[in-house]
Amino acid sequence: MATPAVRVFPRWLIALAVTAAVLVTLWALRGVLTPVFFAFLIAYMLDPVVDQFERWRLPRAAGITAILSLVLGALGLFVFFALPALARDVAGFARELPTALSGLLARIEPQLAAVGVDVPRSLSEAMSEMDLDAKAVAEKAVAPATAIMGWLLGGTMSLLGAFASLLVIPVFAFYLLYDFDRIVVTFGELVPPNWRPFVADSAREVDQVLGQFIRGQLTVMLILAVLYSVAYSIVGVRLAVAIGLVAGALAFIPYVGGGIALALALVMSLVNWSGPMQLVWVVLAYGVVQALEGFVITPKVMGEKVGLSAVWVLFALMVGGELFGFLGVLLALPTAAVAKIFAGRAVAAYRKSEFFRTAGPDAEGGGLAALLREEGLPDAPAVAAKKDSVRPRDPAGGPPAGE
Repeated sequence: MATPAVRVFPRWLIALAVTAAVLVTLWALRGVLTPVFFAFLIAYMLDPVVDQFERWRLPRAAGITAILSLVLGALGLFVFFALPALARDVAGFARELPTALSGLLARIEPQLAAVGVDVPRSLSEAMSEMDLDAKAVAEKAVAPATAIMGWLLGGTMSLLGAFASLLVIPVFAFYLLYDFDRIVVTFGELVPPNWRPFVADSAREVDQVLGQFIRGQLTVMLILAVLYSVAYSIVGVRLAVAIGLVAGALAFIPYVGGGIALALALVMSLVNWSGPMQLVWVVLAYGVVQALEGFVITPKVMGEKVGLSAVWVLFALMVGGELFGFLGVLLALPTAAVAKIFAGRAVAAYRKSEFFRTAGPDAEGGGLAALLREEGLPDAPAVAAKKDSVRPRDPAGGPPAGE
Protein backbone atom coordinates (compact mmCIF):
# COMPACT_ATOMS: atom_id res chain seq x y z
CA MET A 1 0.00 0.00 0.00
CA ALA A 2 1.49 3.34 -1.07
CA THR A 3 2.18 5.90 1.62
CA PRO A 4 0.11 9.07 1.07
CA ALA A 5 2.15 12.13 0.24
CA VAL A 6 2.67 14.57 3.07
CA ARG A 7 1.48 18.09 2.23
CA VAL A 8 4.22 20.55 3.15
CA PHE A 9 2.14 23.72 2.72
CA PRO A 10 -1.62 24.11 3.17
CA ARG A 11 -3.72 24.81 0.10
CA TRP A 12 -4.73 28.30 1.21
CA LEU A 13 -1.06 29.29 1.52
CA ILE A 14 -0.30 27.97 -1.98
CA ALA A 15 -3.31 29.85 -3.41
CA LEU A 16 -2.22 33.04 -1.62
CA ALA A 17 1.32 32.70 -2.98
CA VAL A 18 0.07 32.14 -6.54
CA THR A 19 -2.25 35.17 -6.29
CA ALA A 20 0.58 37.33 -4.97
CA ALA A 21 2.87 36.17 -7.79
CA VAL A 22 0.24 37.03 -10.40
CA LEU A 23 -0.30 40.51 -8.91
CA VAL A 24 3.44 41.20 -8.78
CA THR A 25 3.80 40.09 -12.41
CA LEU A 26 0.93 42.36 -13.47
CA TRP A 27 2.49 45.27 -11.62
CA ALA A 28 5.89 44.68 -13.21
CA LEU A 29 4.40 44.40 -16.72
CA ARG A 30 1.69 47.06 -16.33
CA GLY A 31 3.14 49.22 -19.12
CA VAL A 32 3.48 46.35 -21.60
CA LEU A 33 0.04 44.95 -20.77
CA THR A 34 -1.83 48.19 -21.45
CA PRO A 35 -2.19 47.67 -25.25
CA VAL A 36 -2.99 44.00 -24.60
CA PHE A 37 -5.77 45.08 -22.25
CA PHE A 38 -7.22 47.38 -24.92
CA ALA A 39 -7.08 44.50 -27.42
CA PHE A 40 -8.86 42.16 -24.99
CA LEU A 41 -11.47 44.84 -24.28
CA ILE A 42 -12.16 45.23 -28.00
CA ALA A 43 -12.38 41.45 -28.44
CA TYR A 44 -14.69 41.08 -25.45
CA MET A 45 -17.05 43.79 -26.68
CA LEU A 46 -17.14 42.60 -30.29
CA ASP A 47 -17.35 38.84 -29.69
CA PRO A 48 -21.20 38.82 -29.53
CA VAL A 49 -21.30 40.65 -32.87
CA VAL A 50 -18.91 38.17 -34.47
CA ASP A 51 -20.94 35.27 -33.03
CA GLN A 52 -24.04 36.78 -34.66
CA PHE A 53 -22.19 36.92 -38.00
CA GLU A 54 -21.38 33.21 -37.61
CA ARG A 55 -25.06 32.45 -37.02
CA TRP A 56 -25.69 34.23 -40.31
CA ARG A 57 -23.25 31.69 -41.91
CA LEU A 58 -20.50 34.29 -42.40
CA PRO A 59 -16.99 32.85 -41.76
CA ARG A 60 -15.56 34.04 -38.46
CA ALA A 61 -12.43 35.52 -40.03
CA ALA A 62 -14.53 37.51 -42.51
CA GLY A 63 -16.83 38.76 -39.76
CA ILE A 64 -13.86 39.85 -37.62
CA THR A 65 -12.28 41.63 -40.59
CA ALA A 66 -15.53 43.44 -41.38
CA ILE A 67 -16.26 44.63 -37.84
CA LEU A 68 -12.65 45.66 -37.10
CA SER A 69 -12.46 47.50 -40.40
CA LEU A 70 -15.64 49.39 -39.52
CA VAL A 71 -14.41 50.32 -36.02
CA LEU A 72 -10.89 51.24 -37.12
CA GLY A 73 -12.27 53.15 -40.11
CA ALA A 74 -14.50 55.26 -37.85
CA LEU A 75 -11.56 55.96 -35.55
CA GLY A 76 -9.38 56.83 -38.54
CA LEU A 77 -11.95 59.28 -39.89
CA PHE A 78 -12.14 60.96 -36.50
CA VAL A 79 -8.35 61.19 -36.19
CA PHE A 80 -7.77 62.53 -39.70
CA PHE A 81 -10.72 64.93 -39.95
CA ALA A 82 -12.16 65.87 -36.56
CA LEU A 83 -8.98 65.83 -34.49
CA PRO A 84 -7.01 68.35 -36.60
CA ALA A 85 -9.96 70.76 -36.52
CA LEU A 86 -10.18 70.44 -32.75
CA ALA A 87 -6.43 70.96 -32.45
CA ARG A 88 -6.64 74.13 -34.56
CA ASP A 89 -9.48 75.49 -32.40
CA VAL A 90 -7.59 74.78 -29.17
CA ALA A 91 -4.39 76.30 -30.56
CA GLY A 92 -6.27 79.41 -31.69
CA PHE A 93 -7.87 79.80 -28.30
CA ALA A 94 -4.49 79.41 -26.61
CA ARG A 95 -3.07 82.23 -28.75
CA GLU A 96 -6.00 84.48 -27.89
CA LEU A 97 -6.07 83.57 -24.20
CA PRO A 98 -3.69 86.31 -22.90
CA THR A 99 -5.71 89.04 -24.65
CA ALA A 100 -9.00 87.54 -23.45
CA LEU A 101 -7.75 87.33 -19.86
CA SER A 102 -6.59 90.93 -19.99
CA GLY A 103 -10.06 91.95 -21.15
CA LEU A 104 -11.61 89.92 -18.33
CA LEU A 105 -9.38 91.66 -15.79
CA ALA A 106 -10.36 95.06 -17.22
CA ARG A 107 -14.07 94.21 -16.92
CA ILE A 108 -13.95 93.05 -13.31
CA GLU A 109 -11.45 95.66 -12.09
CA PRO A 110 -14.07 98.34 -11.22
CA GLN A 111 -16.19 95.92 -9.19
CA LEU A 112 -13.20 94.52 -7.30
CA ALA A 113 -11.66 97.94 -6.75
CA ALA A 114 -14.96 99.09 -5.22
CA VAL A 115 -14.54 96.49 -2.46
CA GLY A 116 -10.85 97.26 -1.94
CA VAL A 117 -9.29 94.47 -4.03
CA ASP A 118 -6.25 95.55 -6.04
CA VAL A 119 -6.44 93.90 -9.48
CA PRO A 120 -3.27 93.47 -11.60
CA ARG A 121 -3.40 95.35 -14.89
CA SER A 122 -2.07 92.46 -16.99
CA LEU A 123 -1.54 88.72 -16.83
CA SER A 124 2.24 89.11 -16.66
CA GLU A 125 1.86 91.55 -13.77
CA ALA A 126 -0.40 89.09 -11.92
CA MET A 127 2.13 86.30 -12.37
CA SER A 128 5.00 88.50 -11.25
CA GLU A 129 3.05 89.55 -8.13
CA MET A 130 2.44 85.91 -7.29
CA ASP A 131 6.13 85.16 -7.95
CA LEU A 132 5.28 82.67 -10.70
CA ASP A 133 7.41 81.76 -13.66
CA ALA A 134 5.45 81.26 -16.90
CA LYS A 135 7.74 78.46 -18.05
CA ALA A 136 7.42 76.60 -14.75
CA VAL A 137 3.63 76.95 -14.83
CA ALA A 138 3.50 75.59 -18.38
CA GLU A 139 5.70 72.63 -17.45
CA LYS A 140 3.49 71.81 -14.47
CA ALA A 141 0.37 72.16 -16.61
CA VAL A 142 1.55 69.60 -19.17
CA ALA A 143 2.96 67.20 -16.55
CA PRO A 144 -0.31 65.20 -16.17
CA ALA A 145 -0.64 64.85 -19.95
CA THR A 146 2.98 63.69 -20.14
CA ALA A 147 2.34 61.09 -17.46
CA ILE A 148 -0.77 59.81 -19.24
CA MET A 149 1.13 59.52 -22.50
CA GLY A 150 3.84 57.62 -20.68
CA TRP A 151 1.27 55.16 -19.37
CA LEU A 152 -0.37 54.78 -22.76
CA LEU A 153 2.88 54.14 -24.57
CA GLY A 154 4.22 51.68 -22.05
CA GLY A 155 6.72 54.01 -20.42
CA THR A 156 8.33 55.29 -23.62
CA MET A 157 7.70 58.55 -25.40
CA SER A 158 9.39 57.59 -28.65
CA LEU A 159 7.38 57.82 -31.86
CA LEU A 160 8.42 54.26 -32.78
CA GLY A 161 7.10 52.94 -29.44
CA ALA A 162 3.80 54.78 -29.93
CA PHE A 163 3.36 53.42 -33.44
CA ALA A 164 4.20 49.87 -32.33
CA SER A 165 1.73 50.08 -29.43
CA LEU A 166 -1.05 51.25 -31.76
CA LEU A 167 -0.31 48.43 -34.21
CA VAL A 168 -0.33 45.77 -31.51
CA ILE A 169 -3.90 46.56 -30.43
CA PRO A 170 -5.77 45.60 -33.65
CA VAL A 171 -3.48 42.62 -34.30
CA PHE A 172 -4.03 41.23 -30.82
CA ALA A 173 -7.74 42.00 -31.05
CA PHE A 174 -8.04 40.00 -34.29
CA TYR A 175 -6.35 36.88 -32.88
CA LEU A 176 -8.23 37.11 -29.58
CA LEU A 177 -11.52 37.41 -31.44
CA TYR A 178 -10.68 34.50 -33.69
CA ASP A 179 -9.83 32.19 -30.76
CA PHE A 180 -12.15 33.71 -28.14
CA ASP A 181 -14.54 30.75 -27.87
CA ARG A 182 -11.64 28.27 -27.94
CA ILE A 183 -9.90 30.17 -25.12
CA VAL A 184 -13.06 30.06 -23.00
CA VAL A 185 -13.43 26.29 -23.56
CA THR A 186 -9.76 25.69 -22.75
CA PHE A 187 -9.95 27.51 -19.45
CA GLY A 188 -13.20 25.73 -18.65
CA GLU A 189 -11.53 22.33 -19.14
CA LEU A 190 -8.81 23.29 -16.65
CA VAL A 191 -11.40 23.60 -13.86
CA PRO A 192 -11.75 20.43 -11.74
CA PRO A 193 -14.95 18.51 -12.68
CA ASN A 194 -16.52 18.89 -9.24
CA TRP A 195 -16.11 22.67 -9.41
CA ARG A 196 -17.33 23.14 -12.99
CA PRO A 197 -21.06 23.74 -12.23
CA PHE A 198 -20.23 26.45 -9.68
CA VAL A 199 -17.54 28.04 -11.87
CA ALA A 200 -19.76 27.93 -14.97
CA ASP A 201 -22.66 29.55 -13.12
CA SER A 202 -20.38 32.25 -11.69
CA ALA A 203 -18.75 32.85 -15.08
CA ARG A 204 -22.15 33.29 -16.75
CA GLU A 205 -23.19 35.87 -14.16
CA VAL A 206 -19.85 37.69 -14.41
CA ASP A 207 -20.06 37.72 -18.20
CA GLN A 208 -23.60 39.07 -18.14
CA VAL A 209 -22.88 41.82 -15.61
CA LEU A 210 -19.43 42.72 -16.92
CA GLY A 211 -20.54 42.81 -20.54
CA GLN A 212 -23.53 44.98 -19.68
CA PHE A 213 -21.33 47.24 -17.56
CA ILE A 214 -18.54 47.78 -20.10
CA ARG A 215 -20.80 48.20 -23.13
CA GLY A 216 -23.23 50.32 -21.15
CA GLN A 217 -20.52 52.55 -19.70
CA LEU A 218 -18.96 53.20 -23.10
CA THR A 219 -22.40 53.92 -24.56
CA VAL A 220 -23.16 56.41 -21.79
CA MET A 221 -19.80 58.12 -22.29
CA LEU A 222 -20.41 58.47 -26.03
CA ILE A 223 -23.97 59.80 -25.56
CA LEU A 224 -22.84 62.35 -22.96
CA ALA A 225 -19.99 63.53 -25.18
CA VAL A 226 -22.48 64.18 -27.99
CA LEU A 227 -25.05 65.83 -25.69
CA TYR A 228 -22.56 68.19 -24.07
CA SER A 229 -21.08 69.10 -27.45
CA VAL A 230 -24.49 69.83 -29.00
CA ALA A 231 -25.91 71.64 -25.95
CA TYR A 232 -22.89 73.91 -25.51
CA SER A 233 -22.71 74.57 -29.24
CA ILE A 234 -26.35 75.70 -29.21
CA VAL A 235 -25.75 78.19 -26.38
CA GLY A 236 -22.59 79.49 -28.05
CA VAL A 237 -19.80 78.12 -25.84
CA ARG A 238 -16.43 78.18 -27.55
CA LEU A 239 -14.66 74.80 -27.89
CA ALA A 240 -17.96 73.08 -27.15
CA VAL A 241 -16.92 69.89 -28.96
CA ALA A 242 -13.62 69.68 -27.07
CA ILE A 243 -15.41 70.21 -23.76
CA GLY A 244 -17.95 67.54 -24.67
CA LEU A 245 -15.23 65.02 -25.52
CA VAL A 246 -13.41 65.66 -22.25
CA ALA A 247 -16.65 65.40 -20.24
CA GLY A 248 -17.63 62.18 -22.00
CA ALA A 249 -14.20 60.62 -21.51
CA LEU A 250 -14.37 61.34 -17.77
CA ALA A 251 -18.02 60.39 -17.33
CA PHE A 252 -17.09 57.04 -15.76
CA ILE A 253 -15.82 58.92 -12.67
CA PRO A 254 -18.82 60.04 -10.56
CA TYR A 255 -19.34 63.80 -10.56
CA VAL A 256 -15.99 64.47 -12.27
CA GLY A 257 -17.15 64.43 -15.89
CA GLY A 258 -20.16 66.64 -15.24
CA GLY A 259 -18.23 68.96 -12.94
CA ILE A 260 -15.49 69.50 -15.51
CA ALA A 261 -18.10 70.08 -18.23
CA LEU A 262 -19.74 72.83 -16.19
CA ALA A 263 -16.48 74.40 -15.01
CA LEU A 264 -14.91 74.54 -18.48
CA ALA A 265 -18.07 75.97 -20.04
CA LEU A 266 -18.30 78.69 -17.37
CA VAL A 267 -14.62 79.56 -17.80
CA MET A 268 -15.07 79.81 -21.56
CA SER A 269 -18.09 82.05 -21.07
CA LEU A 270 -16.16 84.32 -18.71
CA VAL A 271 -13.14 84.56 -20.97
CA ASN A 272 -15.26 85.17 -24.10
CA TRP A 273 -17.75 87.43 -22.31
CA SER A 274 -21.02 88.15 -24.06
CA GLY A 275 -23.19 89.09 -21.10
CA PRO A 276 -24.54 87.45 -17.93
CA MET A 277 -27.24 85.56 -19.82
CA GLN A 278 -24.50 83.42 -21.35
CA LEU A 279 -23.78 81.98 -17.88
CA VAL A 280 -27.49 81.33 -17.37
CA TRP A 281 -27.76 79.46 -20.67
CA VAL A 282 -24.68 77.38 -19.80
CA VAL A 283 -26.17 76.35 -16.45
CA LEU A 284 -29.50 75.51 -18.09
CA ALA A 285 -27.80 73.41 -20.79
CA TYR A 286 -25.80 71.60 -18.12
CA GLY A 287 -28.95 70.98 -16.07
CA VAL A 288 -30.79 69.50 -19.06
CA VAL A 289 -27.94 67.10 -19.85
CA GLN A 290 -27.63 66.07 -16.19
CA ALA A 291 -31.37 65.44 -15.98
CA LEU A 292 -31.26 63.29 -19.11
CA GLU A 293 -28.29 61.37 -17.76
CA GLY A 294 -29.78 60.74 -14.33
CA PHE A 295 -33.37 59.94 -15.31
CA VAL A 296 -33.14 58.52 -18.84
CA ILE A 297 -29.70 57.57 -20.16
CA THR A 298 -28.04 55.78 -17.23
CA PRO A 299 -31.16 53.88 -16.04
CA LYS A 300 -32.03 52.77 -19.58
CA VAL A 301 -28.52 51.86 -20.72
CA MET A 302 -26.87 50.64 -17.52
CA GLY A 303 -29.85 49.43 -15.52
CA GLU A 304 -29.81 48.80 -11.79
CA LYS A 305 -28.08 45.43 -11.86
CA VAL A 306 -24.59 46.82 -12.40
CA GLY A 307 -24.98 49.98 -10.35
CA LEU A 308 -21.95 50.86 -8.21
CA SER A 309 -22.06 53.49 -5.51
CA ALA A 310 -19.99 56.61 -6.08
CA VAL A 311 -17.87 55.90 -3.00
CA TRP A 312 -16.84 52.46 -4.23
CA VAL A 313 -16.16 53.75 -7.75
CA LEU A 314 -13.84 56.48 -6.47
CA PHE A 315 -12.15 54.06 -4.06
CA ALA A 316 -11.61 51.49 -6.81
CA LEU A 317 -10.15 54.12 -9.14
CA MET A 318 -7.75 55.42 -6.48
CA VAL A 319 -6.56 51.93 -5.52
CA GLY A 320 -6.18 50.81 -9.13
CA GLY A 321 -4.29 53.94 -10.13
CA GLU A 322 -1.99 53.74 -7.12
CA LEU A 323 -1.12 50.06 -7.67
CA PHE A 324 -1.00 49.70 -11.46
CA GLY A 325 -1.06 53.23 -12.89
CA PHE A 326 -3.13 53.78 -16.03
CA LEU A 327 -3.74 50.04 -16.42
CA GLY A 328 -5.14 50.00 -12.88
CA VAL A 329 -7.53 52.84 -13.72
CA LEU A 330 -8.79 50.85 -16.70
CA LEU A 331 -9.22 47.69 -14.63
CA ALA A 332 -10.70 49.36 -11.56
CA LEU A 333 -14.37 49.57 -12.52
CA PRO A 334 -14.66 46.11 -14.18
CA THR A 335 -12.96 44.61 -11.13
CA ALA A 336 -15.33 46.46 -8.80
CA ALA A 337 -18.32 45.22 -10.81
CA VAL A 338 -17.11 41.61 -10.56
CA ALA A 339 -16.30 42.03 -6.86
CA LYS A 340 -19.88 43.21 -6.33
CA ILE A 341 -21.16 39.89 -7.70
CA PHE A 342 -19.07 37.76 -5.34
CA ALA A 343 -19.77 40.08 -2.42
CA GLY A 344 -23.49 39.60 -3.02
CA ARG A 345 -23.03 35.83 -3.15
CA ALA A 346 -20.98 35.90 0.05
CA VAL A 347 -23.69 37.90 1.85
CA ALA A 348 -26.37 35.49 0.60
CA ALA A 349 -24.32 32.50 1.80
CA TYR A 350 -23.79 34.16 5.18
CA ARG A 351 -27.53 34.75 5.60
CA LYS A 352 -28.15 31.05 4.91
CA SER A 353 -25.42 29.89 7.26
CA GLU A 354 -26.03 28.08 10.54
CA PHE A 355 -24.30 30.85 12.47
CA PHE A 356 -26.61 33.57 11.11
CA ARG A 357 -29.76 31.54 11.80
CA THR A 358 -28.80 30.44 15.33
CA ALA A 359 -26.85 33.43 16.65
CA GLY A 360 -28.61 35.28 19.47
CA PRO A 361 -31.12 34.09 22.07
CA ASP A 362 -33.69 31.51 21.01
CA ALA A 363 -36.42 29.37 22.56
CA GLU A 364 -33.90 26.96 24.08
CA GLY A 365 -31.50 29.66 25.23
CA GLY A 366 -28.95 28.58 22.65
CA GLY A 367 -27.04 30.45 19.97
CA LEU A 368 -24.75 33.34 20.82
CA ALA A 369 -26.34 33.93 24.24
CA ALA A 370 -25.53 30.36 25.32
CA LEU A 371 -21.98 30.69 24.02
CA LEU A 372 -21.47 33.90 26.02
CA ARG A 373 -22.84 32.27 29.18
CA GLU A 374 -20.49 29.32 28.74
CA GLU A 375 -17.58 31.74 28.61
CA GLY A 376 -18.79 33.57 31.72
CA LEU A 377 -19.70 36.72 29.77
CA PRO A 378 -23.04 38.56 30.04
CA ASP A 379 -25.28 38.48 26.98
CA ALA A 380 -27.17 41.50 25.59
CA PRO A 381 -30.47 40.90 27.50
CA ALA A 382 -28.58 40.46 30.79
CA VAL A 383 -26.65 43.67 30.24
CA ALA A 384 -29.87 45.56 29.48
CA ALA A 385 -31.59 44.17 32.58
CA LYS A 386 -28.63 45.14 34.75
CA LYS A 387 -28.71 48.71 33.40
CA ASP A 388 -32.44 48.98 34.13
CA SER A 389 -31.93 47.73 37.71
CA VAL A 390 -29.39 50.41 38.57
CA ARG A 391 -31.11 53.38 36.90
CA PRO A 392 -32.98 55.70 39.34
CA ARG A 393 -36.72 55.58 38.99
CA ASP A 394 -39.16 58.46 39.16
CA PRO A 395 -40.54 58.92 42.73
CA ALA A 396 -44.05 59.04 41.28
CA GLY A 397 -43.62 55.49 40.05
CA GLY A 398 -42.95 56.33 36.43
CA PRO A 399 -40.25 54.92 34.18
CA PRO A 400 -36.51 55.45 34.93
CA ALA A 401 -35.28 59.00 34.56
CA GLY A 402 -34.20 59.88 31.03
CA GLU A 403 -36.89 57.81 29.25
